[in-house]
Amino acid sequence: MKHYFYYKEGKSVVPVKDKKKNEQAKRKLANLLKDKKDSVPERFLKNWSEVALYNPGGDVKAAKAVLIDPEEGAYDLSNPINELTGKEWVKFTCSWFVFNALHKDLKEERAASPNSKDHPATFSPTMIEKFVEFFTKKGETVLDPFSGIGSTLVACNRTGRVGYGIELNKKYCDISVKRTPKFKKNIFNDSAENIKNFKIPEIAFSISSPPYWDVLNRSTKDFKNKRTKNSLDYNYSTRTEDLGNIGDYEIFLERLAKVYFDVYDLLKKKGYLVVIVKNVKKEGKFYPLAWDLARILSKKYELKDEKVWIQDKIGLAPYGYPSAWASNILHHYCLIFQKK
Repeated sequence: MKHYFYYKEGKSVVPVKDKKKNEQAKRKLANLLKDKKDSVPERFLKNWSEVALYNPGGDVKAAKAVLIDPEEGAYDLSNPINELTGKEWVKFTCSWFVFNALHKDLKEERAASPNSKDHPATFSPTMIEKFVEFFTKKGETVLDPFSGIGSTLVACNRTGRVGYGIELNKKYCDISVKRTPKFKKNIFNDSAENIKNFKIPEIAFSISSPPYWDVLNRSTKDFKNKRTKNSLDYNYSTRTEDLGNIGDYEIFLERLAKVYFDVYDLLKKKGYLVVIVKNVKKEGKFYPLAWDLARILSKKYELKDEKVWIQDKIGLAPYGYPSAWASNILHHYCLIFQKK
């Protein structure tokens, strides 16, 4: 007999064997398909014959979640944010994660454009996918105001979302178009500070990694020499309007925050913003960039939390040795904000 109803027993999700409750659940599933079809994720719709109703306490009337495989968890139909099951949701809420560049992502970049390695600070679409999948549903709109070579747009394309991007450097902008031609009309070659000039609809979510102040302009000599030798860019651009070329820390913070305040006006009610950034050092002084930005943006957004992204395959340098403490910064802060 197929079981149409599951509940929680101890730490396990198990089928309800009562025939009457299974019949009630079967009828309720038929009504849910008719009344709530638009809120049912595609993966459940495609396999509806395998779907069962779920309520942890075994109450059919109170049940509002569905599942296919108990091991994968149940999806609550009242979920307004994403299409994840409870188990998938919980996995993402870990406050830290380790992630390094993936060969499949690098291969995809090179296939789209050999020039993709020109960008000195790319990040992985696979990593961004996890954020996009948590903070949006399929078909919703995502904005990256510092889109670089289009990693966020690729993540949107892979997950069935609509991507928008803004990138000052035309070379990188062109690579974005090559990687995601379906979003060609949504990719703007301009400064993120001009965001209000573009026809961008209401967005469900925004994620980006802005310049870490002017850190690339003062990268180690070896980094600059190596990239110059290979005819690769060692900074984002030489343009004066590039936020990565601002020397004054307070002015940089002010102008960067203004971009995200403009994003606020495009976000839907209760929409989320994720900013990936890290603290930096300059001439021996520590600048808490992530913390300062969080403080400033909290004037308009609600700071909800953070996830710490750790890169554990970067070589360590003997900073400060043998006389003073100086860390190798291998982590980034994924600051999570919500529109009030």
